[in-house]
Amino acid sequence: MPISKEEIELIKKGFQILETDYGIEPLEDEIDEDLEYVYFPFPREEAEIEVETDNLLVYLNEIESLKIHDYNKVTTDTITQRVITASELGPIFYLGFLQSTTKDGISLQIVTEPILIGIAATKKDEYSKYHPPCSSHVAVEVMYPNKESRLSDEDEEKLIKSYFFELSHTYKIGFNFSTFHHPDEFDEEEFQQEISNLPDATEDYNPAMDLFIQANQAISDDLKYLTYYKIFEYFAPFYSKIDAFEAMRKKLDSSNATSLNAEFIASIFDLTKNYEKSIRDKELVKSLIDNTFDLVDIYDDLPLSIRNGANVEKLEYKSKKDIKDRVINHLGNVLYSTRNGIVHAKSNFESTGIECPEEDLEQLNIFMHKACYSTIKWYNRLPKHLKIT
Repeated sequence: MPISKEEIELIKKGFQILETDYGIEPLEDEIDEDLEYVYFPFPREEAEIEVETDNLLVYLNEIESLKIHDYNKVTTDTITQRVITASELGPIFYLGFLQSTTKDGISLQIVTEPILIGIAATKKDEYSKYHPPCSSHVAVEVMYPNKESRLSDEDEEKLIKSYFFELSHTYKIGFNFSTFHHPDEFDEEEFQQEISNLPDATEDYNPAMDLFIQANQAISDDLKYLTYYKIFEYFAPFYSKIDAFEAMRKKLDSSNATSLNAEFIASIFDLTKNYEKSIRDKELVKSLIDNTFDLVDIYDDLPLSIRNGANVEKLEYKSKKDIKDRVINHLGNVLYSTRNGIVHAKSNFESTGIECPEEDLEQLNIFMHKACYSTIKWYNRLPKHLKIT
């Protein structure tokens, strides 16, 4: 069906605004009544983004009300596009099947080449050769029947999450909100150097590797932290048993073991009590710190708020033992309390005041990433007789 003169003028006006205000390149297509689709002139796109005229008109009709919210959402009077990640991208995405409409006429769908996000990324210069502004993103799109039916930000997010819930149930797909923020510039030489530094042989598999891989997926910072913490929980009993068994072995090797008097037998009970204390949740984590990984080496990766809480901003190999012990004790308490704060956030959790601040959780995960990697390798280096199950 031919487009009208009014629609032709709308397209011309819309692209003039996009060129002037958003840095979009001039449209090469000839705009006439037979126009069925256009190749949207985004920069740095390897393949041209084809947009049907009917869909283009919907976006351009509201181009003057377009607003960019941080680096994750773009809105007009009746449209929202939010960048997302999905655990799986298949035909149901690219064929546009994931569409739903509420009883109030609000439409939701997943779009693989989100035009409004592409416009925002171009405006913000958030793109490169390896990260084009439109095709490198997936978004959830919310379309309202009119301006008056637009939900508040909070209610819209609840609606989107409810939509994700149904998709996750039907298609077994996980979703997370993401960003169109451009990652650090890709350096091919640096990348090739990193590849060349990979070890020739891989580590022996152990179940903690599954958790480590999960923690490096696109999940929220709190879930990422909990996954790293599970690695600590997996290995901590190993270390406590090794420590306790070694202490018991020394006791049995003692020259006093030949005369089993009451004092010697009582000391056996003391060792048992110490072991029982060491396997409490909080103490388990402390047993790993500075024993299964080099705490001094990665101490600077801890958020400053945690280092300040231990009154030790800089930990060094020459630091006194009592300083190291204080740091280990504080860090163990922080990690344990932060774990509880996340797990029990919606229940009757009483804060200890030392939990990692939410804004520092991303930085704490950098520390946990390095600590868990080293702990996994520590376990693999153990002789078989010490891999106690």
